[in-house]
Amino acid sequence: MKLIVRQHSETSIYEQLYSQIVNQILNGSLTADECLPSIRVVSREMQISVIPVKTAYDMLEKDNYIYTIPGKGCFVKNQEDIGKRKVETVEKNVEELVKLAKELGLSYNEITELLQKHYRL
Repeated sequence: MKLIVRQHSETSIYEQLYSQIVNQILNGSLTADECLPSIRVVSREMQISVIPVKTAYDMLEKDNYIYTIPGKGCFVKNQEDIGKRKVETVEKNVEELVKLAKELGLSYNEITELLQKHYRL
């Protein structure tokens, strides 16, 4: 599992970890029943507190991406309807993007042009 944390990002560390792990599960990099590194290992390797790692793992479990076996660790849950999960993940981000664009006064056409431009990249 590969994780990158940007200390000076506006996004909290636990949110960065959460979204990166979700993306790796949804794109197949992390597979069903694969064991995730322990909270302490992630904390030590990334040189961050255990608190954001634990928070991210708790959120992943709450959202049914992982499950915990006491004494053994955290494992990737089988994503039976992975296509639906992918759409839900993107939709959540699109909602935030549209909200921001509206707040900044961008039109529907401007948003569409931006999406088309970046989708082609």
